[in-house]
Amino acid sequence: MNKVVPLLDRAVLAVTGPDAETFLQNLITNDLGKLVEKEALLSALLTPQGKINYEFFIVPIENGYVLDTAKGGVDELFKKLSLYKMRADIEIKQLKDSHMVIWFEGDVVPQSGVKLMFVDPRSAEMGRRAVVGLDQIAHVSQGFVTGREDDYLAKRLMLGVPEGGYDYVLGDTFPHEAGYDVLDGVDFEKGCYVGQEVVSRMQHRSNVRKRIVMVEGDENLPPSGTEFSTDTSMIGILGSCLDKKGLALVRLDRAAKALAKGDEIMAEGVGVTLSIPPWASYDFLQEEV
Repeated sequence: MNKVVPLLDRAVLAVTGPDAETFLQNLITNDLGKLVEKEALLSALLTPQGKINYEFFIVPIENGYVLDTAKGGVDELFKKLSLYKMRADIEIKQLKDSHMVIWFEGDVVPQSGVKLMFVDPRSAEMGRRAVVGLDQIAHVSQGFVTGREDDYLAKRLMLGVPEGGYDYVLGDTFPHEAGYDVLDGVDFEKGCYVGQEVVSRMQHRSNVRKRIVMVEGDENLPPSGTEFSTDTSMIGILGSCLDKKGLALVRLDRAAKALAKGDEIMAEGVGVTLSIPPWASYDFLQEEV
């Protein structure tokens, strides 16, 4: 039987009003026009230096949009959007005390209708997410087994799907490094938005040095944030981990050299093997850049 998991580390914001589309379109990395054909988008609000400051899924609702974002940063995101609001005819509302995000494993749809449900835009294999009222959770979960957040994490790790705040540091990671160019988290044709010039320059570079890769340990992996390296070079930093599986942000060129030479890569005494996520279009670089 498929599982349903309340994602307790997620929170919800709503941006509504006549100017909601124009307001968000001028700020975020993705193009809201895609929501004519898609249920939801992965997107971000960047720093002026082009790094991911806040990450979210954006879903259309009547007269506006809902943002499914990290609970730990929702207050700051609310303040940042309010700062940009100026004279825009919009309302920005926190829904963290009335709604939550839940995850449905697989492609089974709840028998009881959920108004705000969407396939994970990063990968259809990640299943569906839904924004529901706290009083509706038991109702929409009928027919599913209630799982744990580790079940959601295990699915992410199996598919190599990264998440901000766990697999890369928010405020210090470029969209390309987080895989946004491959996971359709950024649109390269839309007009200006915060940090757009930096993202555009990176798109035209021949190589991006840091990327997300999958990690497997000979034993259970050490904690997130642990560096792993060869005897001569630091390769990367562990992100999400569960038992022997994990994700990491790595220097692809250094990893390529280690793999080519057959060097052992270790994380606090645990040997690790690196591989490219199945969704990725990049590979280990063959030359130092």
